Amino acid sequence: METGANSLPSGPDGVKRKVSYFYDPEVGNYYYGQGHPMKPHRIRMTHALLAHYGLLQHMQVIKPYPARDRDLCRFHADDYVSFLRNITPETQQDQLRQLKRFNVGEDCPVFDGLFSFCQTYAGGSVGGAVKLNHWAL
Repeated sequence: METGANSLPSGPDGVKRKVSYFYDPEVGNYYYGQGHPMKPHRIRMTHALLAHYGLLQHMQVIKPYPARDRDLCRFHADDYVSFLRNITPETQQDQLRQLKRFNVGEDCPVFDGLFSFCQTYAGGSVGGAVKLNHWAL
């Protein structure tokens, strides 16, 4: 078993593993809008700090694959996924009923690249679940 001063075995087989860190540099390019507390550029800043302090060398950095429609539809209704794919800041005023139905608005705003952002985040979640369920990956 590999040992380290501040680490414990991380698997049922007693082997120490690196932390898996899912990161896509594009995620910092999204903007939720003025006044919204979520600031994706902070994710990029956090990544830069991890690099600056040399912590990335102790991690397995993985760029998530964008989730496909069929991945998203395993967890969400087809019409919701279709809505996310098609809604834009320019078209949202024409879809007020759908915005209300799916609870999209102030807390969960429509922004440029929303569907791509959702694909990235969902892809990271699916990738993380795969990692947790298949130790050898």
